[in-house]
Amino acid sequence: MSNDNMMAAQTRELLTELLGAMLSDTADRAKIAEKLTRGAINSVAALAKKHDLAHVVARFVSEMGIEADAELIAKLQREDYLSVYRNRQMEYALSEICTTLDAAGIDHIPLKGAVIRKYYPYESMRTSCDIDVLIHECDIDAAVAALVAKGYTAGEKNYHDVSLHSPNKIHLELHFSIQENIDSLDSVLSEAWSFAKKAEGHRYEFTPEFLIYHIFAHMTYHFIEGGCGIRSLMDIWVLEHNMGVSYADARELLERAGIYKFASEMHALANKCFSGEELDGLSRSILSYIYSGGVYGNTENKIASFKSKNKGTLAYLVKRLFPRYKVMAISYPVLKKAPILLPFCWVLRWIRAVFGGKSKKFANQIAVATNLDDEKVREVSEIRSHLGI
Repeated sequence: MSNDNMMAAQTRELLTELLGAMLSDTADRAKIAEKLTRGAINSVAALAKKHDLAHVVARFVSEMGIEADAELIAKLQREDYLSVYRNRQMEYALSEICTTLDAAGIDHIPLKGAVIRKYYPYESMRTSCDIDVLIHECDIDAAVAALVAKGYTAGEKNYHDVSLHSPNKIHLELHFSIQENIDSLDSVLSEAWSFAKKAEGHRYEFTPEFLIYHIFAHMTYHFIEGGCGIRSLMDIWVLEHNMGVSYADARELLERAGIYKFASEMHALANKCFSGEELDGLSRSILSYIYSGGVYGNTENKIASFKSKNKGTLAYLVKRLFPRYKVMAISYPVLKKAPILLPFCWVLRWIRAVFGGKSKKFANQIAVATNLDDEKVREVSEIRSHLGI
């Protein structure tokens, strides 16, 4: 292992230890603080920033009274203040959204961070970039109209949601489906409302087994697409240790979707990371993959993941140029009535990509696919095989 790779590995493991210390009172914080030399703090803070967790590093540094460069300390403090401010904005926006949907008589289910956040040691520790809420597809037009009347701006309709922004720029993904366009996952995700129970008014919540299933299904999707972010492992740890639910509670659903092994391995990895257990070589490889992808994954990881199952740049090129009917029908609803128009919609998509400024992005993806190191593909293939995906 090169010196740079060794330092990167040390940074990953030190940040992981720090996150574990902030999640649990059982960690030896003083021992972790000793490792945070001035140089280490810079590296750890930079990595944490890529995962939207710099504010957690800031809180640890402040609580432990660690000395560092004044400019860095000021930046970290700002990250902590911003996380608290963002959390309050999210809380207000979620309350406003639920009140609006209640008034319109629309059943709704808050998802992901909106549910998990309150089980963290402090709520602003679990930041998120947007608010996710699920409604019935038949209510989508009425829900959008009700929110627009409150000052929200409606954006594009995607394959499972409509994007909206509040007057103070909070992003809402208003889901009419939580399916991921992966058949095995969607076979269970399509039944979401059958696992919903009324909480208050028109607000519903998932049963514990479906809540944990949805977390793992969404994590699987992002993992395959290039990385799920270290925050996903934190969610798993918090759900088990602070909320009292784990992958075992959703075994039947996870097995139906073919991701029980993935869930059990990720559960084990979360405990290794945040409960002070020893990491083995494969755990370190998976952790490296997760950290390298940032919050939502990156192009290299995504293409390596694809090539680990499908081989060759040509297969990737075909996938990018000719998306399957199910995906195309979301952007081109005319296909639902006339599937024969699929080739014409492919051509229209290419034209939009060229004149919409996406041709450079596509060219970059092809370049990455062509030049990707075979060792990277083998490593990702080993990871996916071990996880059963």
